[in-house]
Amino acid sequence: MAESEEEISVLIERVVKDITNAFKKNPDIDEIGLIPCPEEEISVLIERVVKDITNAFKKNPDIDEIGLIPCPEARCNRSPIVLVENKLGIESWCIKFLLPYVHNKLLQYKLRKKWLEQDVLTDVTRTLLLLNPDFATAWNVRKELVLSGTIEPIQDLYLAKLALTKFPKSPETWIHRRWVLQKLTQEASLPCLVNKGSTGVELSEKLQQIVQEEMKVCTEAAGRYPSNYNAWSHRIWVLQHIAKCNVKVLLDELSSTENWVSMHISDHSGFHYRQFLLKSLLAARSLPNNALTTLSLLHSEQICSLPKGEKDFQERQKTDMSHLCVKELALCTDLIETYTGHEALWCHR
Repeated sequence: MAESEEEISVLIERVVKDITNAFKKNPDIDEIGLIPCPEEEISVLIERVVKDITNAFKKNPDIDEIGLIPCPEARCNRSPIVLVENKLGIESWCIKFLLPYVHNKLLQYKLRKKWLEQDVLTDVTRTLLLLNPDFATAWNVRKELVLSGTIEPIQDLYLAKLALTKFPKSPETWIHRRWVLQKLTQEASLPCLVNKGSTGVELSEKLQQIVQEEMKVCTEAAGRYPSNYNAWSHRIWVLQHIAKCNVKVLLDELSSTENWVSMHISDHSGFHYRQFLLKSLLAARSLPNNALTTLSLLHSEQICSLPKGEKDFQERQKTDMSHLCVKELALCTDLIETYTGHEALWCHR
């Protein structure tokens, strides 16, 4: 415990000043020693770190990435929380104090041994989940805070997105994200994708933003962790439950992921996702003809501006499975010839 208490004491500015004053008062000091630090003082110091994290988000609500700064020992008498532009860094030395503290504090609350105000609970769960997003209890507490109206669902989407910048495969984070999305779509009353008058347009725009944001989050997470099954599975879930496998969205995804798989040729999950897209488009062909040619909210303005006959023709052409399969085979052939010896390419072919 002496080493830990020494690291914490270095953090306190007044201790440094007290030591300096002690040598000024008595220049004949001939021995030094360590006095065990009470747990109450440690708690105060860690609470200060939690407040520093909270203040960092208040100072910059646009933080888009978190990370650990390698630092085995406390340096100088400053906060271990570093905010540079939109990046939040936490010096690694404080993790061994900070994580157990917020973990135990939350468990005491859940066991009804200690009451926490809702704003304190929000800060504690945020800190804990940024350090360990696979702690399901913390996400469950966040669910309670969302249901009680203490925090907005969009705040938890933001927190989950931040956690995924450091832990892109975290299954509990993806699970919670899906819960929040279901909550958002229920509140917005978005049962379908069909545009129905002025009210429907507003809802459709909200839904479109949700889908686009989720695709972005999944792409970033997939880029941070090879064969990120959880990220690609979430992407499929969004298409099935939010976009309702809308044909235009499926086609857009097939087009937008082509460049991604070309740059990640050994990623089985990316190619599996493209297989899902092709199978979903094939299933869509079994629907009535007007299901493919109905222009939903997510159709581009370019197609919507065409004459009706030309719209139908382009829709049929784009959803023609033989055309899509031939194009996919051509992509595989090109990648195999360029990058020989990659199993994922052959399995996809």
